[in-house]
Amino acid sequence: MSADLGHQMQQLYQQFGEVSGVSIELHKELLAIRVENQQATATVFLQGAQLSHYQHRGEQPIIWCSPDCDYSAGVPLRGGIPICWPWFGNLTKNLAPVQQQVNCDDAPAHGFVRQRHWQVSAIENIDNHLTQMQLQLSLAEGEESLWPTATELQLTILIGKTLTLTLEIRNTSHQTVCFSNALHSYFAIGDIEQVVVKGLEGLNYIDCMDNWNEHKQQGPLTIGREVDRIYQGAHNDITLIDKHWQRIITLHSEGSDSAVVWNPWQDKARRLSHFADDAYKKMLCIETANADKDLVPLAAGETHRLVLTISSSALS
Repeated sequence: MSADLGHQMQQLYQQFGEVSGVSIELHKELLAIRVENQQATATVFLQGAQLSHYQHRGEQPIIWCSPDCDYSAGVPLRGGIPICWPWFGNLTKNLAPVQQQVNCDDAPAHGFVRQRHWQVSAIENIDNHLTQMQLQLSLAEGEESLWPTATELQLTILIGKTLTLTLEIRNTSHQTVCFSNALHSYFAIGDIEQVVVKGLEGLNYIDCMDNWNEHKQQGPLTIGREVDRIYQGAHNDITLIDKHWQRIITLHSEGSDSAVVWNPWQDKARRLSHFADDAYKKMLCIETANADKDLVPLAAGETHRLVLTISSSALS
């Protein structure tokens, strides 16, 4: 363990070590905080404020994270709920107002904050069944070459019977900025071929597998090949029906007008890093997003809130 990691662990223990159900973990080069209460367990990494695990007691995990992650500093985990900001996906596929904010010819996919170290500002047990955690990332004017404007990010996580993530982006500069973002959620499933997604019916979507052409969703969505779609007008709750594990996962979002559905399927799974060849069978990404036309213009001093609440129930 490096001296810096040791110092960070010591500080976290001093701040939060006496909070019931909270433990500080070191995964190779990355620090994480594990929360356990009477309802659920969760793990959140300080790099990227990335939640990697959420599970009700005695049940299957709700959030999937690859067991092949190498937990290297500067490398986002494959899975969990990465925060994508201030652009989504490939920067060149974002609209001009987003691209113009970034001064970089080789920008990493999904922005840069998932590779940055966030500060834990608070952890508290609301009661025996609910724990709240807050993490922050402050970007000073000119500090970050990929995003030169002053911005403050805060992620609030409520861990209990439901899981709620609230991502707040506050523009502390003196100019309007434009960005796209997402809570890139990987859901754990029993078998991808026994999954049905409802709540997207009738919506137009951009099919990234079809040269970014636009289509309309006909009926519920099932997965039988590689899928990479950006749905627009996704205002209603989205339900992931898992027939193998006999449960329903429900996503409720606020501050978002788009949703992304992704599964790499067989061929791409073999090319992905930190991803087993057959891992595509056990995960499905349904991402709460502001993507493509659903970009966010944010005036000086204003705050944008992106909220995702995840609940689950038995399939009757």
